[in-house]
Amino acid sequence: MSLSDDRIKDRFSEWLRDLARHMARSGRYCSWRVIQIELRFMQGIREAATCFSDAAIRSELDALCREAQRSGGAIFMARAQGESALPASGC
Repeated sequence: MSLSDDRIKDRFSEWLRDLARHMARSGRYCSWRVIQIELRFMQGIREAATCFSDAAIRSELDALCREAQRSGGAIFMARAQGESALPASGC
């Protein structure tokens, strides 16, 4: 892999992490695991499997999710295509 390929991969990983942070702040997700499932399986972004291998990003996302919950926003599980959002129970 060339230096240019490494830069593209790094930029994509940072974009994916920024997207995950945005999702965590939205109040729709209760943990990094739910965000990873949404990105990996619902959105088809395979790279999400490795993006969250770092404990620091997982902790950050969980903290952002908790803060979104505390701020009064209702937390919803990721919506499956064609289904309505349901409150996330047990998170």
